[in-house]
Amino acid sequence: MRIFINALSARLGGGQTYLLNLLKHVPQDSGLQVFVLVQPSFHLADLPPNVVRIERASLENPLLRAAWEEVRLVALLKKLNIDLFFSPGGLLPRSLPSTMLTAVTFQNMLPFDHVQRVKYPYGYRRLRDWLLERGLSASMRRADLVIFISEFARKFMQQKLKSLRGSSVVVPHGIHHSFRASLESPLPRPKWLPDGDYFLYVSFVDHYKAQLEVVRGFKLYRQRGGDGQLLLVGPEYRPYGDRVRQEIANLGLSGWVIMVGNVPHSELPAAYQNARINLFASFTENCPNILLEMMASGRPALVSCYGPMAEFGGDAVAYFDPSKPEDFALRLAGLMADEERQSLLASAAAKAVEKYTWEHAAQITWKAIVNVGA
Repeated sequence: MRIFINALSARLGGGQTYLLNLLKHVPQDSGLQVFVLVQPSFHLADLPPNVVRIERASLENPLLRAAWEEVRLVALLKKLNIDLFFSPGGLLPRSLPSTMLTAVTFQNMLPFDHVQRVKYPYGYRRLRDWLLERGLSASMRRADLVIFISEFARKFMQQKLKSLRGSSVVVPHGIHHSFRASLESPLPRPKWLPDGDYFLYVSFVDHYKAQLEVVRGFKLYRQRGGDGQLLLVGPEYRPYGDRVRQEIANLGLSGWVIMVGNVPHSELPAAYQNARINLFASFTENCPNILLEMMASGRPALVSCYGPMAEFGGDAVAYFDPSKPEDFALRLAGLMADEERQSLLASAAAKAVEKYTWEHAAQITWKAIVNVGA
């Protein structure tokens, strides 16, 4: 089988991590030939012998990229004699031949969350999510295989779309081994971390990640005698990031709440493992990689009660309602006052995510793809 992967839209960490791990584990004994189309900036190293990299430059603009995919891509597919078109980003060009098999991965839940979408002003961002909702829905209806990364997402989309033409499978993401805590060799504390206890929230700073609500809840926690610093780590949607900075100043939390910005992914395992409590406050997720990684750290976690978090966290994490700063303050104070529960949650979380490996995720994914049309 000759498989074409359109990875032109894989420009950020999560999308690239997913693809890199799939390519690393392409089966070598099933007659597969895989062609992967990427931007020149996408670094692919040590590819298996049956994986071929194809580059297309000057397609960073999503509108230009979509136009190229509709007009020029089919000729490339015919030239390569492709049997199956795979879109990890979830979108299928309308111009694909009707005889070509198709597979998509559904990873982006935000376009389907209308409550979160209205938080953005009218403009490109809001238009993009409106278009994505329609494009992703149409692609899932057309695809011969839809790969969901959580049972929550599968149930949500099946209820919304009513029926899918093809088959579906649930394959959660894996966790890199570097995030798994080792009691024998604990990771040293990174130099950019403050002295003393800190609470760590790693995520893109954006409306649906609820950093504003967390900051407001942390103010209540501090007013009631709570100690420690709150670290917000990650890149940002600038208009929202500016609002968070202003709120920190308005609440008199400068020095207690630190917006660290982006840090190398390789330094996150140590940051998680040295935190007093790891936080995750998102309103909208599909398969929350960050939640899985922080659970593997061997530290207790306090996380959002929304979406698929309970599917992955189960009884191994503590929950709060991110829409209510008061609830965050109460839950954080309660967990801080109970060191025995912290210890139990820490060990339970690490054990709960042992099953999530990229080797297993890739194996199930490729098996499902190879069986399309069988």
